[in-house]
Amino acid sequence: MLNHYYNRYTKRGLLLNSLFLIAMSSYGQSTNVKGIIKDTSGKGIAGVTIRVKGGTETVQTNAQGNFVIQVSAGSTLIIRSVGFQEKQITVGQQANLDIALLPSENVLEELVVVGYGSQKRSDITGSVASVPKDRLSKIPVNNVMQAIQGAVSNVTVSQASSIPGDAPSAQVRGRNSINANSEPYIVVDGIPLSRTDGSINDINPNDIESVEVLKDPSAVAIYGVNGSNGVILITTKRGVSGKPSIRYSGYGGVENVAHILEPVSGEELLKRYAEYARITNTSLYNGGPVRNQYEYDNYANGVTTDWLDAVMQTGVVQNHNVSLSGGSENAKYFVSGDYLNEKGVLLGYNYKRYSFRTNTDFKATKYLSVGTSSFIVAHNRDGGRANLLQAAAMSPYARMYNEDGSLTQYPMYSEQLWSNPLLPTTLDPQRRQFNISLNGYAELNFGELYKPLAGLKYKLNAGYSYIPVRNNEYEGESVYNFAGLGRITNSETQSYTVENILTYTKDFGKHHIDFTGLYAAKSKYWQQAIATGEVFPNDALGWGNLGLLQRKKFRLLQIYTVLFHKWVA
Repeated sequence: MLNHYYNRYTKRGLLLNSLFLIAMSSYGQSTNVKGIIKDTSGKGIAGVTIRVKGGTETVQTNAQGNFVIQVSAGSTLIIRSVGFQEKQITVGQQANLDIALLPSENVLEELVVVGYGSQKRSDITGSVASVPKDRLSKIPVNNVMQAIQGAVSNVTVSQASSIPGDAPSAQVRGRNSINANSEPYIVVDGIPLSRTDGSINDINPNDIESVEVLKDPSAVAIYGVNGSNGVILITTKRGVSGKPSIRYSGYGGVENVAHILEPVSGEELLKRYAEYARITNTSLYNGGPVRNQYEYDNYANGVTTDWLDAVMQTGVVQNHNVSLSGGSENAKYFVSGDYLNEKGVLLGYNYKRYSFRTNTDFKATKYLSVGTSSFIVAHNRDGGRANLLQAAAMSPYARMYNEDGSLTQYPMYSEQLWSNPLLPTTLDPQRRQFNISLNGYAELNFGELYKPLAGLKYKLNAGYSYIPVRNNEYEGESVYNFAGLGRITNSETQSYTVENILTYTKDFGKHHIDFTGLYAAKSKYWQQAIATGEVFPNDALGWGNLGLLQRKKFRLLQIYTVLFHKWVA
């Protein structure tokens, strides 16, 4: 009997223990929870940070506001986004979350990046505008200026050139000079990009976290004469604490000419030739209705050519970007790679950009933080380009090819003013530019060393950029009509920047003091070498083995000191 009761209760005990372990396993198991974060209008919010309370798991919403995070049932999610109130929710057994964020009650408390620091929007007396973050993340653009266009008042962005890879120009509050440069001063992560021969095209738009535009004299005063045309402050993305996060973004599209004038038809051209002969009292070629020999041959054979169509094509653009970010409380990283390929609407107008960026932040000790912000970008504009002006001047009866299949040099021969617009496409010039920028910072918090010095900080910014440019071209006998012309142009720019920034902030009851002291030095070295050659016996050498023609050098050194303080009563 005792043995019977023992076996029965032993089985029940084992069953209860098994159920308890299964329950504990289910409770501690992590699952993927999906969700969407919206504003009060129901629109998804991009770039919202979702973090597991007490853990390291952190993710951000995509452009549509969607996210996926691995959590355990019963965990609490902390949701934060600039301009919205923080929210905490507890995850139950639900697999999908629909979360709405309320706008921040006091937008004036939002921090805005200004010259050499950040301030509350309520404390800013100058004119400072911010580019909306969703515009930076949602609009497919080749450079950041295209995202700024139309987003900030009193900032004019214009694309003077339609050549792929050419950066647009910008003006803040109109043109400030008749002859001098009116471009704004561009600063990326505290290091000037302007005055280094760098271009806004060097900055990958997918790497940008925020853009601030400083407009009036009070806002740009700390930059001195460099800020006379306004200042654009660009802050790139940094790593956040949490598991590694890999992101891919890309887009593709086609481009066509919006409008182009219809070329003259053969019949219309013959009428103009007849009118020309009547007015000038001259005869046309071989007594016929056209002026030149090559035109006569095609006219006799009934051959016409649409020269504008011959030099144009459907443009194609594609962009691919991959980024990796993550880290811990003491070490964070952001790494990205980007590829842009743009084929223009004119034959030979091609542009490729390869860029790679690494941003790191390390908290070496409780009082010392260091980090880097470096990138390398390569621009490639190789290839011969068709000539649209020459194509527009062509007669529809002009001859495109010789009898051997090669391109004619003068399609309207014996007229030798206009050459074949397709001849440059047979060339292979090199047009390449690089930008290698290595930037770093070190920040010392004196308050962590000695409490009475709380609010006193020193920051050292150091930057180096190396920009080599190489242009090689050779025009052979078929193009140059002589025995070849070659030219090599090499130039390089080296820039050094060192900034020492001392800041002090202190609150006295209802009063607030903010002090900034700056000592900065910049050095720029530029040199150029040009080699040319002509009258080659053949086209085999191309632009190789050319003689040195001239060399130019230039060096600039700037040192300035600024003291800036603010007292709020």
